[in-house]
Amino acid sequence: MDENSEKFHFDEEKLSFIIDYLKLDVKDIADVFGTKSNYISKLRDQMHNTLKPMHLYAFSKAFDVPYKVFEEKINTSHKVIAILEQHIKSNKKDVFSENELLLENIKGDWYAYFYPSNQFSDVYCIKTTINLDGTVIDQNNNWGKLLIGKNQSIIVKEAFNSKNLITLVFDNHQVAYDMFHFSLISKRNHVNREMLNFGFFSRKEIEPNMIKEILGKKENLQLKMQCDFVERISEYVEVIG
Repeated sequence: MDENSEKFHFDEEKLSFIIDYLKLDVKDIADVFGTKSNYISKLRDQMHNTLKPMHLYAFSKAFDVPYKVFEEKINTSHKVIAILEQHIKSNKKDVFSENELLLENIKGDWYAYFYPSNQFSDVYCIKTTINLDGTVIDQNNNWGKLLIGKNQSIIVKEAFNSKNLITLVFDNHQVAYDMFHFSLISKRNHVNREMLNFGFFSRKEIEPNMIKEILGKKENLQLKMQCDFVERISEYVEVIG
């Protein structure tokens, strides 16, 4: 046995070790056992397996600890840690994952329609190509990546000139219809302020009047950050700083 590995002879020893290793609150454990905190503290010092299987099972369920750590053959701290770490690792979930069906449905050319930030401009259309490997490029040479989530996905692009980020969020289940809406966050042209915008992707080009009819009123689809909001944040920071 490794000289740095602690040997366990009783379940109380394992329980005490797990409490310290996972930094658990003794009061929370007392609530699970239906007792008081001082009882748990005394229990940790006992050396004669007073814990019943029902206690160990309740502890395992309440704190997401594999019950197998209390098996007799798991008798060293290294073995306990290995089980705990493997359990933690297996429970970690990536926000983004692969989805071949979605990639198959979304690959190719799309036309993004939305209102631009400039009040003097009409509806805006930008052709965007999504590749099977998830890379994205639009006609303005803005490059990016498609990141697929469980229910929603996001396209993150870097603006070719400003190097600011452009993000488009959409619902996965709508992609198959060849037309779906998105929410877009970007910097306004020539102004270093954020803007929330709503628009839609279409597989086909659509004539301007129909685009306006689908989008509706511009004031209902845009939220522009105001200067006074940023100034209020700065002033508050100065007060508490």
